[in-house]
Amino acid sequence: MTMSMLEEAQNKAHFRLVVVEGKAYVETYEKAYQSRGNVTLWGIVPLLPNYPGKLPDLDLMFSCNDRLEIYQKDYSGPDKPPPPPLFRYSGDDATWDIVFPDWSFWGLKEDIFNK
Repeated sequence: MTMSMLEEAQNKAHFRLVVVEGKAYVETYEKAYQSRGNVTLWGIVPLLPNYPGKLPDLDLMFSCNDRLEIYQKDYSGPDKPPPPPLFRYSGDDATWDIVFPDWSFWGLKEDIFNK
């Protein structure tokens, strides 16, 4: 992975999650819609104490939008840059967005079912 790949992912991300020696660190770039960012973190961070010494150090970028952004056509070919590593809730055959579970349906305080 190159610095330019990380910078491009950062420009599209809501937050970055870094796990070092089992401890989580979060850097927020943009507020996610409602509480989707927090719910995404709640799906990962509480698991860390359950696997002491078993997780590698991680550096992950997350977008909390449904809109796809990492289109294969923009990164395919000899003169094109490699795609940025970006996790998001959706994907399709034309994109390289890394699909990640969307737990917000069970955790958003704004959820219509909780009203």
